[in-house]
Formats: sequence, structure tokens, C-alpha cells
Amino acid sequence: MSFTRRHTLGIGAGLAGSAFLPRLAMAQEWPTRPITIAMAAPAGGATDLGTRAVTELMRQPLGARAIAFQDMSGAGGVQAMDYILQQPATGHFWLGANDVIEAYPSLGRIDYDWRDFDFWMSGGTSCAIVVPGNSPYESFDQWVNAVMEKPGEVAIASTPSGSLWSNAAVYLQKQMGLDFRLANYAGGGPTVRAVLAGETSCASVGVTPTVNFLKSGELRALAAWTPEAWEVAGTTIPSILDYVDDPILEATLPWTNIHGIAVRKGVDEAILEKIDAAFATAVNDPSMVEVYDSKAFFPFRAPRQVANDMMGKRTALQAYIIEVILGTAVKTRDELGIAKIEDS
Repeated sequence: MSFTRRHTLGIGAGLAGSAFLPRLAMAQEWPTRPITIAMAAPAGGATDLGTRAVTELMRQPLGARAIAFQDMSGAGGVQAMDYILQQPATGHFWLGANDVIEAYPSLGRIDYDWRDFDFWMSGGTSCAIVVPGNSPYESFDQWVNAVMEKPGEVAIASTPSGSLWSNAAVYLQKQMGLDFRLANYAGGGPTVRAVLAGETSCASVGVTPTVNFLKSGELRALAAWTPEAWEVAGTTIPSILDYVDDPILEATLPWTNIHGIAVRKGVDEAILEKIDAAFATAVNDPSMVEVYDSKAFFPFRAPRQVANDMMGKRTALQAYIIEVILGTAVKTRDELGIAKIEDS
């Protein structure tokens, strides 16, 4: 059962001070146990690759004995978010965050949102339509024509329903009048593997898990959700704006996922500041810069307050897509207290 904001207010308030030490002394000794990261996405995708890279670089600055990753991608990542909100606010439990938290409030899948967490956002990768390297579709136009010629027959793989990559695919259905079947997988890694295995003939997915296959020629990218053509992984991916005329789409590109961490609200400020410092060290480490470059990430390097504000804006975009473009909202932006981007 998903946790609600009402539940979170009552959990762990006393546990955070269970050592009965002054707050400053607690922060100085923190972390007193290994950090547990509940991953909202499975191994092999952009969220997993980026989050592991940045958090492993945070371990030494934090003085953490270990960082343990747990795959809690069940229910499209809800398992991970629920788990974090059930834990005491000691700072030892982190969410390996992805973009589903931006969409699920509108879809009625969770009764909490970004305001119940503090975030640190390292980076993200853009969405693309990809096909096998031996596909007959050499361009996005050819792919669109094939879908139109065989309505309801073409299957496109993507990440969990409600994720930005899945919403990008449904966006094409609505804006271009395309009729294809959407096959949702647990994350970017499984989505790419589905295309390579021939389970579907194409995918709407982040570029990061496709990088090695784009370089090898096993996959081909037809269009990316970027404001202009994107030179990446040894190829040039055309912008989706070459094919879709939408002022709000143009104003909000690039559409990227996110990778980073979050803790539930209520963690002591002194502990949050230690995480702030470790995060700043990690995202500027030369090895992390190499990860950004080699894995097709846009580097955000967004510290806590910037990341929290970013999540509010990203949630507003997702809520707009779900409510206005897709028409699948269970809860409106007015009900959720989410800003309307078309009014800004």
C-alpha cells in the first residue's frame, strides 16, 4: 500500500534522535551505519548508471562505511518511494530517484510528491526513438509512415507507464495521431534489451542505456527530445522539433529523465549539509565528468535547493503533459497544488 503524506508526518520523528545525543554531536558522528539506497529503477538504465556513479563518489567524503543498493523498482518505483517514507529521518536511507515521482501524483498512484523529499540531482539523459541497426526505418519520417500504414500493429517498448519516456511515446500518439501498441518495461535497461531481443521493433527510451549499442551500430536513434540535433555516441540524432510543431514542447526541451538521490523530509539540517558537501565533491570529480560525457548525460549538478525547485518545475511539466496533452490525469493540477506551465 502506498504511503501518504499523513503517514509520513507521524513516522520516525522520535527515532531521528534515538541516540539521545545533542543534534550537533549526532551530525558530527553521522553516518553511524551504512547508507541504504532504494533504487526506483532497475539495473542497466540511466537512473541506475548515474546514481551509482555519483553516490559511490560520495562515500569517502561522507565517511560512510558502505553504500548498499537495493532494487526496489516494483510498481514502477513506488516500492522505493514508499520504503524511504517508512524509514526514520536519520539520513541513512536514500532514494535512488527517477522521474516517476513527477508523474504519479497526477495519475493518482501516490498520495505524496516531491515536496515530501529533499533532492540532489546529478544529471539526466534525453529521450529518443530508437530502432535496431538493421531496421528498415532509416529516419523518423519513415518510422511514422510505417506506423500509419499498419495502425495498431507496431509495438514500441518504453519504461513504466507514467514515466517521461512512456509519456513521450503517448505524446506522439496524441500529437501526431499515431496508433501503435505501447509495451512498458521496468526501466531503461529492460526496454533496450527488449528491442535488441526483437520483442518490439522500436523504443521510446533514454539515450544513456543505448550508448554502447549506438556506437556498435546495433541500435539507431531516429529523433531525440532535444531543442536541436544532438551529437552523441558517434552519431547525430535529429531533434523532435524537426517533426512536431508545438510551442510548449519547444519551450520545455530537452525532455530528460533524472538521476540523483533524495531523503525524506525531517532529516537534521547539519546532516543535510554533510550530504550537500559530499554531493558537490562527487559531481565535480573528474571521473564523474567522464561519466557525464561517456553516458550521454546532461550534467545538472543541482544542489539541494536548486534540485528541489527543479523537481517542482519538472512536476509541473509532467502534470501538464498528463492532464492537457494525454488527458489521463486522475487528479488535476488544481487539486494537487501544481503550477500551470501554460500560464507562465
